Amino acid sequence: QIEDHFFCRMYAIDKMKPLPTLQDWELLRAKYKQHVDSSCSFDDIVPPTMGYTFGHGGPPPYYAKHSNHGTGRSLFASRDIKKGELTHDGTNTNIMFPDAMSWRRFIFSLPRNRACDMVDWSWTEKLEESNERRIFSALDISVFFNGGGGKGNDANVNPMSSTSSKLYATRDIKKDEELLTAYSYSIHSAMYMYGSRKLMQP
Repeated sequence: QIEDHFFCRMYAIDKMKPLPTLQDWELLRAKYKQHVDSSCSFDDIVPPTMGYTFGHGGPPPYYAKHSNHGTGRSLFASRDIKKGELTHDGTNTNIMFPDAMSWRRFIFSLPRNRACDMVDWSWTEKLEESNERRIFSALDISVFFNGGGGKGNDANVNPMSSTSSKLYATRDIKKDEELLTAYSYSIHSAMYMYGSRKLMQP
């Protein structure tokens, strides 16, 4: 298992591990281009430490910091957000891995902590167009959306459908409030589906 190879379990339970630096994000992006998609362009004017270009050209309405509620690194509203407002657009930032082998090559090219991060930040999801399952991640702070309780009862941002990567506010959200989502039943951990050498195809 990849988690065993990198000794990720102790790292995963550390709720105070630092936020990635700009240099960390740049390393991840360079490795993705080297091992997965050399044509991918990461030329957004918004740095990954702030997210990505959203709406009228600025970053999305959130920032990353450590949570006081035991969720570790998380996202918080940078301003008041109205119910129904688009809060995150994964179509602008999500990256896709074409198969399990490319994901594994990418993971094994990384230093230990970054590999453990990417294992945690990777998920599988069905494509809206074809219903095929693929591995996704993001190489900016949008990966810090945490789940809102066991049944998502505390979630305040959710997609409109199980295959959508856009999150909308489910109620009015105050500035500096933690943003939580209800993980869709159609989204699964890439680690547990493809982290074993026996499971190489999506």
